[in-house]
Amino acid sequence: MDRNPSSPAPAGAPENPAPSRPYRLGILGGTFDPPHVGHLALARLYIGHLGLDELVWIPTGQSWQKGADVTPASDRLAMTELAAAALADAPARVHVSRMEVDRAGPSYTVDTVRQLREQYGPATSLAWLMGADQLLRLDTWHGWQDLFDYVHLCVATRPGFDLAQLDGPVREALGARQADTRLIQSTPSGRMWIDQTLAVDLSSTALRQRLAAGAPADDQLPPGVANYIAAHGLYRHG
Repeated sequence: MDRNPSSPAPAGAPENPAPSRPYRLGILGGTFDPPHVGHLALARLYIGHLGLDELVWIPTGQSWQKGADVTPASDRLAMTELAAAALADAPARVHVSRMEVDRAGPSYTVDTVRQLREQYGPATSLAWLMGADQLLRLDTWHGWQDLFDYVHLCVATRPGFDLAQLDGPVREALGARQADTRLIQSTPSGRMWIDQTLAVDLSSTALRQRLAAGAPADDQLPPGVANYIAAHGLYRHG
């Protein structure tokens, strides 16, 4: 189980923040099928811009939107742990949670953030971190409007992404809730922040297709993940 920020920090974790500001937790959730260098770039961007004390990766357990065509959770969890280890030099405590993998039934983000809010308390700044592809589908998420009761939503766009692509309800939420990093850092939840500086255009879907075709992809994978994929025969078709 993840650490409550009021308990003693484990070796190697950042010191507790000054009492004048909230503890800052970033939550990087996703299928991670597989985790790639784009996820690492996303993590480093958020740690830097939001001044995170802690970053937790949460691989989806049962992905209700993607159906059965998903790599087993045990493999995705193992690959995510290998990817997160590449951030050992980051100025934040970085770790992986198996909370969704261990939870029975579909993995709903709203259930995850509700559990994290209960765990970290009402004052902690909780930021759910995502890419633009997730933002485009946000209004299809189960209970998506309730997310703001528990977390901020922070979005890093890809090159060429246009906010005009957003559907009405999500565009309206962004118009009402968009904030700068200062507000994200100093308040518990309810805001949205958009970063348009990330120059990485890489998707897990395209990467799986490349791996299935037998094309080399080590340059797109964190250290250890490529070896894990090869050793376990993942993403091979036929």
